[in-house]
Amino acid sequence: MNALFILLSAAMVLSANTTFGDESATMTADIALEEKLGQSIPDDLVFTDEFGIQTKLKDCLDKPVIIAPVYLGCTHACPLLLSGLAQTLGRLELIKPGKDFTVITLSFDENDKPALALERKRDYLKAVAKSFPPETWKFLTGDKANIKKFTDSIGYRIERKGADFSHPVTLVVVSPQGKIIRYLEGMNFLPFDVTMAVTEAAEGRVGSATHNALTYCFSYDPLKKSYVFNVLKITATVMVLFVSSLLLYLVFTSKKKKDPQ
Repeated sequence: MNALFILLSAAMVLSANTTFGDESATMTADIALEEKLGQSIPDDLVFTDEFGIQTKLKDCLDKPVIIAPVYLGCTHACPLLLSGLAQTLGRLELIKPGKDFTVITLSFDENDKPALALERKRDYLKAVAKSFPPETWKFLTGDKANIKKFTDSIGYRIERKGADFSHPVTLVVVSPQGKIIRYLEGMNFLPFDVTMAVTEAAEGRVGSATHNALTYCFSYDPLKKSYVFNVLKITATVMVLFVSSLLLYLVFTSKKKKDPQ
């Protein structure tokens, strides 16, 4: 029984290392992301695009949209988020910008202006590393009231610190009807995750068990530029299930031997 316990413990450690090693740290209470999957963004929000033209946000949602909430004066997380997004956009193969999705960078700093938004747009279009239709990536700025309604609608809590902000780091994928479909947290994004999120948004599906299963079983290999089966992770999972089942079987059979009735 001791040997069985050691084997079970080892399997659980192996599974934990392969499954939970990449989880990010939790956020503070004041700076948080409260996912509002299935809820909708208000349809009366008005922002200004990078050319100084007022735009209703709902008019930008004729296709699935990847929204990147940032502030344009940021020198830390936001540039990394947008750079990571740009690199991923350059690696997408199964979905096409303009045809299958569009992108919006939306500033939550009311002091950001269209001129800066246009400058940032030019920078990140270059970072895509391949031809990307400029009209399919909008950079929006707005006033405090519209920004607050937007951030509240996606559960995005921020805290201003002088000219800077503390904030979550995430993309929000929205359906053409304005429904929040998926959050993609972090600064680096797999083409597979973005493709799945856009596909779900096109169908109006909020998350899916299929997506979770596929991302658990497969990971992206940047060297091979393809998805590979996670043999170690799956083997560890099967091992844990097998050992757990064996342990339960031994416990129940042991009880039956002690209590013939």
